[in-house]
Amino acid sequence: MRFGPDDSLWVVTDPRMESTLGDILFQASLRDLERQFKGGLTMDDHPVLFTDQREAEVEAHARIIALQVSKVLANVDSKDLLQRAVSMKLLDAEGCPVFEADIPRLAR
Repeated sequence: MRFGPDDSLWVVTDPRMESTLGDILFQASLRDLERQFKGGLTMDDHPVLFTDQREAEVEAHARIIALQVSKVLANVDSKDLLQRAVSMKLLDAEGCPVFEADIPRLAR
């Protein structure tokens, strides 16, 4: 399939602690993406492009859930496996990483 500079794609990026679905899921053309990168989007945001809106929505929801889980794990006060965890990965059905997040260590 061929995409020109003004053809729309769906973009999903990594969420930040305060992100909403609208912050990490948006429709953009290649021309729009160029402006996004000039405005601060970086490869560290792990942007992924989709032609299918539903697939993009599923990934965006999964990334937000993974971030929420990592926040919960950061607050677990025990000396078991959760206490020693330093990151988490969300894998798709084939075992490929969809999202990965470090688990922040909070002062206790």
